Amino acid sequence: MRAVMSSSGSVFVTDQDEPSGDGELITVSSAGICGSDLHLISSGLSGVILGHEFGGFTSDGQLVAVRPTGECGSCAQCTSGFPHTCHQAAASLHGTSINGGLAEFVRVESSRLVPVPGGTDPAAVGLVEPLAVVVHGINRVRLASGMSALVVGSGSIGLLTAAVLADRGINVDIVCRHPHQFDAAQKLGVNAVSKPGTNYDVSFDAVCTQESLDTCFNATRPRGDVIEFGMVWGSIQLKNQMMLKEISLVPSIFYSHNHEQNDFVDAVDMLVRHPELITTLVTHRFLLEESVQAFAVANDRQAGAIKVHIFTQM
Repeated sequence: MRAVMSSSGSVFVTDQDEPSGDGELITVSSAGICGSDLHLISSGLSGVILGHEFGGFTSDGQLVAVRPTGECGSCAQCTSGFPHTCHQAAASLHGTSINGGLAEFVRVESSRLVPVPGGTDPAAVGLVEPLAVVVHGINRVRLASGMSALVVGSGSIGLLTAAVLADRGINVDIVCRHPHQFDAAQKLGVNAVSKPGTNYDVSFDAVCTQESLDTCFNATRPRGDVIEFGMVWGSIQLKNQMMLKEISLVPSIFYSHNHEQNDFVDAVDMLVRHPELITTLVTHRFLLEESVQAFAVANDRQAGAIKVHIFTQM
């Protein structure tokens, strides 16, 4: 089968054996390229098939999204209902620790499969994972309809965050820099701004830099919350603005999937109810054979890409 891997900071398409062993054999329909993929590749990631935002079809034809994280099932985190913070969550992550979805086929533990209704755009399965990240981050704080929120960053995570907040009745502003980001926000029905206001109940940092974090602290009301999404790839300083206003900094990683909350299920529901998320955010589509070009577009800030998806067939 054809698959996408990386070495020495570059990606390439290669022939690999069809996966065998335990788990459900998934015929991949599409996979998204994440910003973390670009960071890891530039840092030297190698020896694994890429792709943690993906889905496809089971042997009986069910369209599924794949939760890429695993868990041991027996540690204190797992037994307390927080398997996403298990030591195995990242250690068994598709696309970084074990083979991922940028391939024609992949084997996946059945517990990681989330059904997607038939007739859904195949591009949707690649959006479920980042949308689940967003759902989890929003659920980390208590929000009520009518509250105000700021989103700093208008890539896919930022735009998805704004869309979910609006769906929950939150008054949301999203900071945009480029024309295609303002256009996407308008299509999603969220308020795009060049500069944030002040006194927001909660702010979401979807960039994860010193500048974006400082912007969140400055814009959030005293005793409000700042949610930090994903990984911070450089050093960050916490400044006195956070202390003087007693702002709570809340980190958010991965997604919950316990008996009380399944962020992937909620993400699928959001996509089914809002198909405009797919048509608006998936700005570039490539075939698997075109993956080198796809990664180049995803890594080019001038390309106007929000989300680049790779398909086994179109």
